[in-house]
Amino acid sequence: RECPSGAISAGPKLMYNGYEIWKSDAEKCTRYRITNAAGAMCGRCMKTCPWNLEGLFAESGFRWLAMNLPQSARMLAELDDRLDNGSINPVKKWWWDLELDRMSGRYVQAAQVNQRGLQKDLKLQYEEQSLAVYPADRMPPPYPVTFVANREEGIERYRNMLTPAQHKARIAAGDTENLVPQFTLPEGEPPVFPVVLQRRQEMAEGVAKYEFATVDGSPLPPFDAGAHIDIVIAPEYQRQYSLAGDPADRSKYVLGVLREPMESGGRGGSLLMHRAFREGRMVFITKPTNHFPLYEDASVSLLFAGGIGVTPMIAMAHRLHALGKPFVLHYSAASRGSAGFLDDLSQMPWHAKVFYHFKDEGQRADLPALLPDYPLGAHVYTCGAPRYMDGVFEAALAKGWPQEALHREYFNVPEADAWVNHAFTLRLAQTGRTFEVPADRSATDVLAQAGIKIDTKCSDGLCGVCATPYDASASDELEHRDFVLGRMEREHKVILCCSRPKEAGGQLVVNI
Repeated sequence: RECPSGAISAGPKLMYNGYEIWKSDAEKCTRYRITNAAGAMCGRCMKTCPWNLEGLFAESGFRWLAMNLPQSARMLAELDDRLDNGSINPVKKWWWDLELDRMSGRYVQAAQVNQRGLQKDLKLQYEEQSLAVYPADRMPPPYPVTFVANREEGIERYRNMLTPAQHKARIAAGDTENLVPQFTLPEGEPPVFPVVLQRRQEMAEGVAKYEFATVDGSPLPPFDAGAHIDIVIAPEYQRQYSLAGDPADRSKYVLGVLREPMESGGRGGSLLMHRAFREGRMVFITKPTNHFPLYEDASVSLLFAGGIGVTPMIAMAHRLHALGKPFVLHYSAASRGSAGFLDDLSQMPWHAKVFYHFKDEGQRADLPALLPDYPLGAHVYTCGAPRYMDGVFEAALAKGWPQEALHREYFNVPEADAWVNHAFTLRLAQTGRTFEVPADRSATDVLAQAGIKIDTKCSDGLCGVCATPYDASASDELEHRDFVLGRMEREHKVILCCSRPKEAGGQLVVNI
């Protein structure tokens, strides 16, 4: 039957996971629902099932005919349409009539839904359709994280689906090996695991502290100072937050989360977390990952925090204190009322090493005065707004600090340079395979489509998960567009989600 997204098959019944079915393209339907600006569909696909008990098929005779004489399907569908039984039902509402209000973080009635009427005279040709299928052996694993579907493979699988007659013939011949695909869990550990929100505390205006523990009270996975975890706030919101607790304490993970309004550049994740996360809630998180490591053998460590950027600095201060290493922590904020963790910091055994700089009290940090001339072996760490971190780096460089002694962590993507994307060639050194990457796509996009898995999270060059070794001698000059790799790391690593050759037609050779 005619479908707004073209997901309903106009062809014969085929065998899907051992069942005889007119198989629709679920991925195409979902993509249309999620990406269409109007945001909704008609529920037309529900009419393809005789057991839906609407229209003609509310009568047992028509149900019997539909199930026992499947070749009558087209005729019955056309008759149902003539009786106007297949149009949009104004009474029954589907879940996609809702939308997320990004200002409040709540799901509300959609202001606009797809009301396009059906083209009842449309003559669908099965041979002209491009449909994909994802049988049991290609089903996404049961984890609440993004799974990249390989549509090219899905189209090929649809073309190779057996007819019921072919299926029966194989059974009769005893050829049943791999006749029905089986689902298996992917090898290795799941990407996320459950924890419980043990404690939530409002620390300051728009800043909340969250403490997570394991469901059974067992120790959490270890983490190093500077590490972060990913939290599945909702299926569409997976966000990274730095760990602010003591690395020696594995009973809980401590986070500080700033509620970022949409008008201030927030994307909705923190709003939803502040609204929905209450004590006792089960949440899925990743194991800790560290792209902002602490150099524990530094002669001295200077920690500069701007606002909520204090979270990783607290973990670093805990670790440095445990090691007996010299350090100071400078904490800048607009006011005491907007600064999180003040009570916690005042009770730390290292509280005397924390210095506060509040703008409304006339105590803004004088960065050039706070940064001494470079002491051999020292390191600077900063986290906060891009302008604040730029100021720390500029003051340090002016005092002779080398780049390799300066470290920063971004929470949000800073304003990017005016990059120009060019198409380029991506070559895999280990296999010799080459891929053409169009100007409007990234290397990770192209590899994912080809079924080559590269772990990605932020897709903005912030997290460093997709860092990949590359052959600089065999590659053309690159534009490193990430905000995570240091100068020396860029000599042998590239962030594939955003970086690419500088010139059109360039080549990037990665060691995979």
